[in-house]
Amino acid sequence: MFVLVLDEYRGLFPGRPAADEAARRRRIDGVDVQGSVATATMTLRHGAGTFTDVFLLARTGAGWRIANQVYHRHT
Repeated sequence: MFVLVLDEYRGLFPGRPAADEAARRRRIDGVDVQGSVATATMTLRHGAGTFTDVFLLARTGAGWRIANQVYHRHT
């Protein structure tokens, strides 16, 4: 299992789209809302990789925010 702390995770995102962003494909597979919390499952395809991401979401005064995220890389 690969685990990152928040600062390491944020460091993966330089604040601009990836060079191959136009070739990436995303699909929302499902969303389950229970009051102020939710889970969302998404499939991401880019290059030869396919990933399933699962997000834990929390509703705040500023809207829905990602509280946690895990993923599975398909081989």
